[in-house]
Amino acid sequence: MTTLKSVWIIEDDFRVAKIHADYVHDIDGFIVTENLRSGKETIEKLKMTSSLPEIILTDLYIPDVEGSSLASHIRHLYPSIKIIVISAATEISLIRDVLDLGILDYLIKPFEQQRLQRAFQKYLQEFRLFNNSTNVTQNDLDSIFYSESNNKLVYEDTFVKGIDLHTLQIVKSIFEDLKTQELTASQLSELIGSSRSTARRYLEYLVGEQFLQTKLIYGTVGRPERKYVYHGTYEQN
Repeated sequence: MTTLKSVWIIEDDFRVAKIHADYVHDIDGFIVTENLRSGKETIEKLKMTSSLPEIILTDLYIPDVEGSSLASHIRHLYPSIKIIVISAATEISLIRDVLDLGILDYLIKPFEQQRLQRAFQKYLQEFRLFNNSTNVTQNDLDSIFYSESNNKLVYEDTFVKGIDLHTLQIVKSIFEDLKTQELTASQLSELIGSSRSTARRYLEYLVGEQFLQTKLIYGTVGRPERKYVYHGTYEQN
């Protein structure tokens, strides 16, 4: 029986953490064993555990941790743990600092599920090479550092242009959690950190999929406001 490799997720947004966990569970050979929401909780858990994870997925923006300090702490004290950073941070100086720590990969939010799978495939390549061999060839190393699969992402499935699966899952989770609450495009844009036009694109897509329905709210002046509500709780006024 194959032993599943342990993965910890450090993410303060429980909706995002659940989506990342679902992505990991779709990858053969791995299992999420911890969901952590702060740097302090992570450090304490690492001190107490008798079984370290093989991989940690972590954001850089954790409420009680600044920038790359948590990743640096883990790499310094627990060098066997591979780190995959998943963050919306795009500042080149910050990314350079994180890459210098020797992390396994860096994914910018939002990302496709296949991109995370590619990061795990890279881990498995390295694991098999360095744990099953006493010597390596140049071809062995090239298979990790220069293989086409590590430099070119091929999507097996096509999707609607302008709709990212990761972001779509977050939007759906928001409405499922809110149940009866209605949202405008402006309100959703604040929740997912996007422009209003981007938020509206996802809302209209989900209306077309019959996941959401719309309501027009008429005020005393101006154009009616368009609100969106989860289809399962919609009631026509």
